[in-house]
Amino acid sequence: MNIPGEIPSERSRARLKAAAWLGRVKVLVGIIFVVAGGWAWAADGAVTILAPKPNEIVKGDVTVTWSQEKAGRADHVHVFIDRGGMKPVKTGTSIVLKGLTKGTHEITVQAYSSEHEPLDAKASVTVKVE
Repeated sequence: MNIPGEIPSERSRARLKAAAWLGRVKVLVGIIFVVAGGWAWAADGAVTILAPKPNEIVKGDVTVTWSQEKAGRADHVHVFIDRGGMKPVKTGTSIVLKGLTKGTHEITVQAYSSEHEPLDAKASVTVKVE
């Protein structure tokens, strides 16, 4: 331990250098973690709903068509109706939703991993069924 105004010993200077180096390593690790986290998010691909168009008025069954950029962990999609009823879709890029009640519905297509873990890649559209 140093007394104020006293010249630090060689051992104290070594400890200060080690602490400063360790602080830089922690900052560097934090930066790598943040960047890697961003890569993980972006690496899960993207989902775009091609049809129906936003606020489209539909009569009868609703055909939902999407494109999926598979990347990272993205394996397939799940289609949700009004944030509830879910339909997993392993292949293809469309599904026909039958029996929707009249009124406004939100349809969401979200990418999932092969372990059925929800990923950030998703898209939603609102339609009105008549």
